[in-house]
Amino acid sequence: MTTALHKVPARPVLTLAGHGHKKPDPAAPARRVCTSPESESASSTATALAVQQLAAAFQPAFGRMHVLRDLVIPMYEGSAVPTARFDVALVCEAGVYLFEVKGWRNAVVYRKTSAHTVPRWFLRQHGHSLAREVKDPAWQCGRKTTHLRSLVPSDLRVQYFVLLPFEGVELEGVMPSVVITPQDLPYIARVARNNGRTDQGYPMLDAAGIDGTLRLLTDLQGDLTVDDHMRNCRDRGPQAPAGSLHPGSLKLQ
Repeated sequence: MTTALHKVPARPVLTLAGHGHKKPDPAAPARRVCTSPESESASSTATALAVQQLAAAFQPAFGRMHVLRDLVIPMYEGSAVPTARFDVALVCEAGVYLFEVKGWRNAVVYRKTSAHTVPRWFLRQHGHSLAREVKDPAWQCGRKTTHLRSLVPSDLRVQYFVLLPFEGVELEGVMPSVVITPQDLPYIARVARNNGRTDQGYPMLDAAGIDGTLRLLTDLQGDLTVDDHMRNCRDRGPQAPAGSLHPGSLKLQ
């Protein structure tokens, strides 16, 4: 991930093709916020807090920013679960930023790595010696993001992060750079802005490009809902061994 923050000349802006769709309704992004029967759950509370933190960090850096909650898209044929859910999708001039939000509180998060096995993630509550194993959130979000990149123009930046919005979460040991806390968000926003200005492979989006990106994401979701995705997760077949689902690191933009 490029971290150069020096001032550079303005970049050309990217206007996405309309893909044959009608001009976007300005109210559409707001309507695309999905609701879930678990709207009062800890997960929803964490996502709501994450949205507030993202807005506070990204609005000063970008003239225009849109946040979509609970973006559900179809996965590729043969996927164990036919849909994927992104807790938060943020669209700005620099592209699309996806966030897997984990509502962990007052805990230590760490990994165990080995040359012969995939990393294993653990969560240990403060004051307790026992830890429980959790799914690798970076791999989960990275896998979905890799698929989403195949569905959008190749010159549209699509980046993902795992955001831990609650205070009292401690990252122990060496963690992937995509795992972030609220304290990292202002820096992430500045890097996103300057990457957009400096990276010739991913032009900045103009107003039409942002509208087209929002339209593309909402069209990919179509009529899919969080309920559909949760049903798909419940109906999935037997899971393969963890190692077979985790072939290696994923490319970051």
